[in-house]
Amino acid sequence: MIKVILLFLSAVPLACQIPYFIHAWTGSRLDHWDWIYYLLGVGAMVGALYDRKPGKFDWRGVALLLIMLILTFSRSYHQINALSIAAGVGVIFAAAWSIGAWAFAYALLPAIFILLMGTPSSSYHISLLLNSPVWVAWGVKLLLAMICLAWILGNRKFKWQIKPGTFFFVAAVLATGLLLMHTKELYFTGKAFTPDFPVKAGEFFGRSIEPDNNTKRFFATSTVRQYRYMKNDYDISVLAVKCGKNIHEIHPASHCLRTSLWRVNDEKLHYLQDNFAVTEIDAQKGSSRYLVWVWFSSEEFSTPSFLGFRRQFKVKGNYFTYQISVPVHKNREKSQAVLHDFIKSLENNK
Repeated sequence: MIKVILLFLSAVPLACQIPYFIHAWTGSRLDHWDWIYYLLGVGAMVGALYDRKPGKFDWRGVALLLIMLILTFSRSYHQINALSIAAGVGVIFAAAWSIGAWAFAYALLPAIFILLMGTPSSSYHISLLLNSPVWVAWGVKLLLAMICLAWILGNRKFKWQIKPGTFFFVAAVLATGLLLMHTKELYFTGKAFTPDFPVKAGEFFGRSIEPDNNTKRFFATSTVRQYRYMKNDYDISVLAVKCGKNIHEIHPASHCLRTSLWRVNDEKLHYLQDNFAVTEIDAQKGSSRYLVWVWFSSEEFSTPSFLGFRRQFKVKGNYFTYQISVPVHKNREKSQAVLHDFIKSLENNK
């Protein structure tokens, strides 16, 4: 009975995230249905542990438990909500390992994976990894959940089990592979570029636009400016944000587009110079297609990557994020050339 109580208590760190879950589920279309995975996960845990008795106490699980607890309750340091939530799920797994030995924890593993699928922003990251529409990411998550449920049935019938070393080796290989995929984004830094957006920049004529109330509320602790520039038939929209102390007001541009049900055709780093790059996003919604360039800058450096920005961010620093977009009428290369000219005109005005 004591071990059962301890297993219930291990869910407390995850339960502490409930206010953030509600905020994500109500505020993001990408995460709107993720509560399903917590219901499925709880049911899967009951099915996985039904009639199973915990084994002996295992100190290896305690070591993992301490790591997960540190990651869960150090959110104010690492500023990554998804990491705290995933670590909260890890606390449950590590507690099961500690109080019931590896076999007991392994039986719980498929249910743990289902819980992890409910992590906010997971649909975005899957769609980014697969370069696919959001509905594909939703389908992948649902398919993985079904596989995990089948895994539980297989565990009960065939008594499958792998060694802890094998499991953590595979997990380390996958984590390293994902990290390597984003190495360029994480570590590329270029020259600082914080343009002023004058009324006239080369052949581009612009004006400032008053942000609407929703935009102001979204960037509550930041300073947000918007502009429109014209050249021939091209209309360029600019969003310029001086980041405040709340890093969670800033999101990857493709995340916001996918949340608004835009289809991201392509997303990649685009080098304008050896020491300056942007993230280029080709997005479409119905008949509307836009090319969007995004970069983040301080007074010392710039980075095209949201991950690179998160790595560098300090609350007391001065950071800026910029998004410029232009319609793609027929030819993407022409729209790209217009953005090139616009950036060059802004540089000449510095």
